Amino acid sequence: MFHDQRHIGGGTKVMSRKGTRWLLLSGGLLYTGCIFAPATEDNDNPPLYQTAETPEKLLENFTLSYETRNIDEYLHCLHDDFEFILLEVDWADYNGDDIIDHSWGRDLEEEFTTSMFMSDSAQNIELTLNGTSNTEYYGDPTGATRQLVRSFELKVYFVEDGVQVGHRASGEAIFLCRPDENGEYRIWQWTDLSEV
Repeated sequence: MFHDQRHIGGGTKVMSRKGTRWLLLSGGLLYTGCIFAPATEDNDNPPLYQTAETPEKLLENFTLSYETRNIDEYLHCLHDDFEFILLEVDWADYNGDDIIDHSWGRDLEEEFTTSMFMSDSAQNIELTLNGTSNTEYYGDPTGATRQLVRSFELKVYFVEDGVQVGHRASGEAIFLCRPDENGEYRIWQWTDLSEV
């Protein structure tokens, strides 16, 4: 398996070339600058839902917080027990403990996403999630966890001399969304099914 090492936010992260998680792909392929790039203020964007009482509203907030590079709102979309499940081709030591990771938690998700949001090369982020599935997750006997399968297209780019320069990723992902103690849905588990 080919691995590409890129500089991300002051550290080196390993990522595979094939089947790379679509968010990490963007963060990993983009050089991360030292200056935080604030969330864009765009009056054309719909407002975030105050409470994501449905998984669909949660994914709308997720998409908007991603496109506006709002790390606080992005993290608000993730459950405290969040886990990102990797394809086998992407298994690697992401946290530097000499153990191959099959997944990572909220802490690494925050690190990777913050690095991408801060990157000078991520002036524009466009994320589209397509699909309407919302089924009961068989692994939760309470029936509270919902499984949403979505196809996605992600574009991360900057404009140089009037030309868009950047990266595009697409594929499919499974989001397991469960309500927290306040009844607000959060992404509990995210499985990458993309072959980028």
